[in-house]
Amino acid sequence: MLEPATSNTFAKRIQLAPAPVIIDREPEYEISQIVNSKIDCQQACKLLYKVIWLGYEDTGDESEWIPISELSHVANLVSNFHIAYPTKPSPLPLS
Repeated sequence: MLEPATSNTFAKRIQLAPAPVIIDREPEYEISQIVNSKIDCQQACKLLYKVIWLGYEDTGDESEWIPISELSHVANLVSNFHIAYPTKPSPLPLS
């Protein structure tokens, strides 16, 4: 079912990432998926999720660790991640 990735067919052409959506005068970027979670004791919000940004695939900026406090708008992605990976760090103990 998987298909091989196709690289940029134009030599020396840089594919620009999509512009953010502006909501309440703040830029918002869309998350494609959550791929990992961890506890970081150095952060104020200790639970972090590694997200893949939609439209930034194959760029240096495709992923980032985001605190759970910034993911309230994608609760379904967080829930689906923990269903797939129940042993990963989560906000509440899963039974």
